[in-house]
Amino acid sequence: MIHSVYTSKEGQNIIEQAYRVHLNSSLAQGLTQRFVDTTHGKTFVIEKSESGKPPVILLHGSVSNSASWLGLIPMFAERFSVYCLDIPGEPGLSESERFPLASHAPETWLKSALDGLGIDICLLLGMSLGGWYALNFAITNPDRVAALSLVSAGGIARQKTSFILKALLFMMMGQYGQKRLAKAIYHNVQIPKEIIDYQAIVSKYFRPVTETLPIFTDEQLRALHVPIQYFGGAHDVLLDAKTSVKRLHTLIDNAEAHLITDSGHAIIDKFEEARDFLANHWSD
Repeated sequence: MIHSVYTSKEGQNIIEQAYRVHLNSSLAQGLTQRFVDTTHGKTFVIEKSESGKPPVILLHGSVSNSASWLGLIPMFAERFSVYCLDIPGEPGLSESERFPLASHAPETWLKSALDGLGIDICLLLGMSLGGWYALNFAITNPDRVAALSLVSAGGIARQKTSFILKALLFMMMGQYGQKRLAKAIYHNVQIPKEIIDYQAIVSKYFRPVTETLPIFTDEQLRALHVPIQYFGGAHDVLLDAKTSVKRLHTLIDNAEAHLITDSGHAIIDKFEEARDFLANHWSD
């Protein structure tokens, strides 16, 4: 672990204050916000649950937090009990220390978080880094996952390391660099100004993951019998989505893997399909 993912304590406070603005917005009304104890300290959870509904765990991407899901929670809550977890070591309210991805820590963290929530088996939806966490957990704990939906998930094909270096440079270039970075990642998606402004704050005070995401082996993917859905953008500047789709179709029977021709890394229009896929693969 590193001591902190923030450039300073003051920077951490600024990011957390900006996050809490979203947590106090109208989008968060009626949602439960709480912490659960895990093997890696406290994990922050945004929850909309109802007895009898199947649990779905939503895992955000890198350099982000569970505010990513606020606009989508009502849609998922129609069918599920929804739990959005802040991944440790990211700019949320969970523990700020980041553990190595090439270790057992990601698995044990998520397993203990589910234990803390009282969930034995769940559905998983993960974006980008959160997709890597979800897939890793489904591989290591298949008895606890009913189905898996991934959006621009890492770990299936190589990262484009040349862009990662460019992204780090953009993050140091202020507002101009932030706009260049957003254009590359979001491709043709129009992003609201408040999101760009928030990302600028995070970029200024947060140290993103630089560790290369571990790639899952052919053997690990072949052994995965959990129903799996994947969406990747053909214009993804971070990940090789085309190869990800090919590997999933080659190695996993009945994998539903889709290459979205006019999307980049940020895919925002497939969550209804993700909801339906997960609902169709839950059995009481």
